[in-house]
Amino acid sequence: MKLKVSKSSLSYARIIHVYVSMALLLLMLFFAITGITLNHPNWFSSADQEPLREQFDIPSYLIPTAPQESEWRLAAGHWLKSQWDMDISTADIDEDEISLVSKGPGTYRTVTLDLLDGKAYVETLDYGVVAVLNDLHKGRNTGIVWAWVLDLCALLIILFSLTGAYLLLPQTKRFKKSLFYMVIVSTGCALVYVYFVP
Repeated sequence: MKLKVSKSSLSYARIIHVYVSMALLLLMLFFAITGITLNHPNWFSSADQEPLREQFDIPSYLIPTAPQESEWRLAAGHWLKSQWDMDISTADIDEDEISLVSKGPGTYRTVTLDLLDGKAYVETLDYGVVAVLNDLHKGRNTGIVWAWVLDLCALLIILFSLTGAYLLLPQTKRFKKSLFYMVIVSTGCALVYVYFVP
């Protein structure tokens, strides 16, 4: 039995489907490719990667150190922000040491201020371009704005999928075939999960 749908709704669905698919083209390719790189991390990562270690003098205007004073912390915060984009409000502050950790897509950095010898010790680990792309895929250490981008992409993919299914409704044979393929693939994935996933 042929399902009845209005021509105008089909026209709107086709417009939405086409333009959303083009808007998402590069992003869907990005998620597909990074899905492969996430599934095979050993293909792209180096297990023996060493962090970059650097040592700096704490600026003279921060000597003598006084981490208990708000003015000193404000000045130290400006210096840390300008040098390494670190936020002193997230720091662990002791009498003789201040330590900060910064995580970004594919990167990890620690800054330790040794207040006794007036030195800043910085360790930076850059996992490479693939790690950056993988973290963008997962939304890890990417901030709230990128999280909104991921949510918007997810909503548009849902819209793209539903309008594609809607366009098949008046095409009975294609719709039945599509449902058959959907059931086969979904059942296959479910069976793989049941029998092969630990």
